[in-house]
Amino acid sequence: MAGSPGAGVSLLLADGVEKIYRTTASEVPALRSVDLRIDEGEFVAVMGPSGSGKTTLLNCLSGLDDIDGGHVYLDGVDLHSLSDADRTRNRASQMGFVFQQFNLIPVLSAVEKVGERLKTDGRLRSEIQAIESALLR
Repeated sequence: MAGSPGAGVSLLLADGVEKIYRTTASEVPALRSVDLRIDEGEFVAVMGPSGSGKTTLLNCLSGLDDIDGGHVYLDGVDLHSLSDADRTRNRASQMGFVFQQFNLIPVLSAVEKVGERLKTDGRLRSEIQAIESALLR
């Protein structure tokens, strides 16, 4: 994997990430040795057909789901070495999610949805409006 945890400008680094879904009857590998590096300022889209592992990948990269192998570093911090409570705090302060369907609030515009997330950070309304304007208008 190019780069090393905590060095350089890598914002997010996944190194050999593996995720296996298990039932009593079988194991289904969802992610097999995924390597990914996202540097500060980059925009990344995760695309693929239904069932290809997009949601699993994002859940593992954000610390929502545990991983079965490898490491995920966010700003040099190994997310999966943190407690569940610390991962939750980290996710709340470092990440944002825009859900595709059922988690959307249908009465809000896209701009208002972004603003709702920013309110949870305790930002001033003027700052929220500036961010909304810069990103979505």
